[in-house]
Amino acid sequence: MTEGTMAPIIFVHYGPSVFLRPVLAAARQSNPDRPIWFLGDASNRQLVPGNIQYRSFEDYSGGESLRAFRNHFFPISGSRHHFNKAGGIETWLRFVFERWFFILDFLESENIGSFWIFDSDTLIAADLSLREPDFLGLDATEQCAGCCLNGFVSSREIVRAYCATMIALYRRPQYLQAQRERLKVHSGLAFNEMDAWQTHRDEMGLKTKALGIPWNGEAFDDALAITKGWQRAPDKVRGRISVKRLARDSRGGYFAFEEKTGLPVRLATLNLSWLPDYLYWALIGGCGPTGKLSFDSAFCDEVDFSEPLSDQIIRRSREILWAAQSFLQRAPK
Repeated sequence: MTEGTMAPIIFVHYGPSVFLRPVLAAARQSNPDRPIWFLGDASNRQLVPGNIQYRSFEDYSGGESLRAFRNHFFPISGSRHHFNKAGGIETWLRFVFERWFFILDFLESENIGSFWIFDSDTLIAADLSLREPDFLGLDATEQCAGCCLNGFVSSREIVRAYCATMIALYRRPQYLQAQRERLKVHSGLAFNEMDAWQTHRDEMGLKTKALGIPWNGEAFDDALAITKGWQRAPDKVRGRISVKRLARDSRGGYFAFEEKTGLPVRLATLNLSWLPDYLYWALIGGCGPTGKLSFDSAFCDEVDFSEPLSDQIIRRSREILWAAQSFLQRAPK
């Protein structure tokens, strides 16, 4: 791929998460002509369909910048920071930094300039070609309430400079000490790539835009389970997790509703962090290459977040089996 061609979509993920299938299918449905790349490992190779281009992390793990980062990296986390990702806390914290070095080497090897990138638990529900002009003149866009690099990135030079900053931050004793002091107060957190991005963005004076803030009647969802400022669905997912109220347009697409005004906002993406796998399949049908539709109640129905009965039976059977196994392991011999 050469400079100036259509900006590809890039996903990066480690581990065999089954939700990758609907995520990649939704990306292809909504952007049928756009290049889509998946950077992964041997455990998730079989989850990538033939119409998505796969590359292994191992192909991009020999770069000079990555070696320099690995020479300096060590985890910095609060006393109550726990994470159940495969491999544990240190593996995950290392990965969230290192993935940007993988991406940089990949961009250089494929001669890619601008690109789109989303978390691997995100359904792309709209044609990105119609949104891309909104970001011309920006260095990059952000999600995670404006804390992380995500969405549209104007140039691989942004990633190169970001990676250089990550290395530099691990060479700043005073900066690292400030992180330790911060994590004494916020002990459930850890120093991660989002913190590094905010430092990099501010020190470099980059021009960015937070995608989760509605503009022109649209937004890119930070997470369905983040409901502050939005109307909530009447029922919690599995009785535990509050989510945004959603309406599905039969012409394609989803709308959420601002809490104060009640105004509908078209969601170009749906982030399903912390939500069960069945919702990926339930929501994929509304993902497509439709234009910038205005809300029309005649075409929209409320999304039902209820768990299908078949999924309930399977989940509860597994819970019973797990409880029985735990009891037998604890029982006196």
